[in-house]
Amino acid sequence: MKRFLSVILTFAMLIMTLASCGGSRKKVDISGAKSLSEINGTGAIIAAQSGTFHLQAMNEQMNGVTKKEYKDFSALLMALKSGSIDGYIAEEPTAFVVTLKDDTIAYLPFVNNKKGFSVTGDDTGIAVAFKKDSPLVEKVNTILDAVSEDTKLELMNQIFEVCKDTEKELNLTYALTSDNTDTSNGTLKISMECAYEPFNWTQTTAANGAVPIKGSSNTYANGYDVQMAKYIAAELGMSLEIVANEWDSLIPAVQSGAVDGIIAGMSPTEERKQEVDFTNCYYRSNLVIIYNK
Repeated sequence: MKRFLSVILTFAMLIMTLASCGGSRKKVDISGAKSLSEINGTGAIIAAQSGTFHLQAMNEQMNGVTKKEYKDFSALLMALKSGSIDGYIAEEPTAFVVTLKDDTIAYLPFVNNKKGFSVTGDDTGIAVAFKKDSPLVEKVNTILDAVSEDTKLELMNQIFEVCKDTEKELNLTYALTSDNTDTSNGTLKISMECAYEPFNWTQTTAANGAVPIKGSSNTYANGYDVQMAKYIAAELGMSLEIVANEWDSLIPAVQSGAVDGIIAGMSPTEERKQEVDFTNCYYRSNLVIIYNK
C-alpha cells in the first residue's frame, strides 16, 4: 500500500511539473512602444535593479504592469532571456552594450521628460560619492569641472569599443588621461560593483588600462567608471585601489571608512544624499527599457 501511494504521489508531482513547464506565460510584446504610456496597461512584466532610481521610477511611473526587482543586471538579463520578464529598465549606455553583444535583444530609446520617464535634477546623472563632509568632494569637483562634455562622450565611445571584447588589447589612448605621475598623496580607495557594463565590469587581464581588484587574484576592473577613477586619482596625486562590493554594500563601505569613495554609475538621489555627499555629475543618460526581440 505504501509503495502504491508513493507511486501515485510521484506521478502527481510529475504531472504538476509538466503542467507548470507547459503553462509558461505568454510574452507581452512591447517592441512597438513609442512612449512609456504605451507600455502602461499592457500587463507586461517589467523589472529594475533593487536599490536604484530605476526601481523608484518604475514603481512611481508605471501602472497596469507587473513589477519585479532583481539584485543586479546579470540577474535582470538572465530573467529577460529566460522569458520571466518582458523588459527591464537601464541607462542607455548599458542598453547599448547589451545589444552590441546580443542581436536578439533591443531597447526602447526613450528620452527623459519627453515620451520616456520623468526625471528631475540629477536623477539620471551619475556622480562620485564620499563620506559626509569629506574634503574630497570640493577637490574632485574642481577636477570634474575641467572635463569637457566632448571628452566625456569620446571616452564613452572608446569604452563601447572595448566592450566588444574586454580581453582584447586595443592599445587605446583614452580621451581622459592625466599627465600626472606623482602618487605621493597616498591611495584613493574606490568601491564599485564591477558588474555594470559599460560603467564597470570584471575581466581576467589588464587589457585596455584595467585595474586590479583588491583581494581578488588575476581579476581586474575596467569601464567608464574605472577610467574616470584613474583620472581623478592621478589628478589628486594618488594611486588608485579598486574594491568590489555588491550594490547594497557600496554606501555602507564609504560610511564605515573601508573605502574613500564610490564611482559606480550611482545617481545622487535625494535619499542617498542623506547618507553620503556627492560631487557634480560626471555623466548623464536617458532611462530606457531593454527587451527581447
